[in-house]
Amino acid sequence: MKENEKKLLSILGKSPDLSGKELLTHTNYKWIGTIHRKLEHLKKQGMIRGLLYYIDHGKLCRNPLHMVFCILESNWSFEKVVSYLRLIEPLSWVYPVLSSYRAVLNVGFISSNDAEMKALLQLLKDNDIISNYIIRGYRSKRVAENPDFFGDPLPPLDNLLNPCEIPDISPGHHDTEWNECDMRILPYLETGYKDGNLIEILRAEKKLHKALTYEQVKYSHKKMVMNKLIEKKYLIFPFPRDQNAVFILFLKSKDVGLTQKMLYNFGRGARLYKRYVLCEDWGMLTCFCHPLFLTDLMYKLDSIEEITKKELYQLRSLSGNLPIGLPCELKYYDFENQILKYPYPVYKEKIKEKLDSEPDSL
Repeated sequence: MKENEKKLLSILGKSPDLSGKELLTHTNYKWIGTIHRKLEHLKKQGMIRGLLYYIDHGKLCRNPLHMVFCILESNWSFEKVVSYLRLIEPLSWVYPVLSSYRAVLNVGFISSNDAEMKALLQLLKDNDIISNYIIRGYRSKRVAENPDFFGDPLPPLDNLLNPCEIPDISPGHHDTEWNECDMRILPYLETGYKDGNLIEILRAEKKLHKALTYEQVKYSHKKMVMNKLIEKKYLIFPFPRDQNAVFILFLKSKDVGLTQKMLYNFGRGARLYKRYVLCEDWGMLTCFCHPLFLTDLMYKLDSIEEITKKELYQLRSLSGNLPIGLPCELKYYDFENQILKYPYPVYKEKIKEKLDSEPDSL
């Protein structure tokens, strides 16, 4: 990779709001057109995804709402398991996990009731669609850090306990009245539709619902950014996308503050992408990295006595047949009361109907 490309990707990952003109000052490119062509080239190489917007679900509604992370094991095919998961509307993502003995999936849902969500997974387990599951709820905002392309692609882990200023990652709380226009454009922004181009979003939305005006869309976008419901990000891969190893690491220590320190220091300043969150009493870290970094990762972590428990899930190559990065399901949003609750009894009945129609699943 050329020096200018490294500079461009490193600064873009840290400062997604910079204009083409501002990006020129951080590189040796002379023309804004060159910046735009280079970014398009890097996107085609699979180095950049976005613009994306991360949602702070705590700010979305008055009732509790957050992501839940799940690991599901099954003796059935991925496709069969996913056909049941699709019946649960707040399904957010599905990734296959590397496993030699059975189908294992990393699955995410948006949850307005963890007990009801767990009951649905138990129903699938009781009927042998899945053989086991782990479910853990997010308890903080997600923090994403893009690669430093001048950093070490194989960073040591002897810095995890170093003193640092830990950022506040407490989830937000509902403090803004959201309206129909806000909720209609939010899924487009979350998934990076047309790189968040508001005119393209407006065109797409007009095909589905009654027309909005550009001024409405522009105001909603500004409103959500200013009130911190959404945060603009690029997802920048350290290497072309199919050359990265991808893993999810869970860490636990005797103190949540210590766990958060280790998440913050992990791979800091290195050529890797990481995203971390507090997940109940665990720290959860998702990482895209050089494949060699993964080879002795657990061995290095074994030497850190402060880590009391750890789990590692390596993700398989992504399949186009699985839902990846689905937008937040918002059709149940109650604007009058500013709440979002999902109809879990409906999902339960749909699962039961599907089980009855497929007796070989029992």
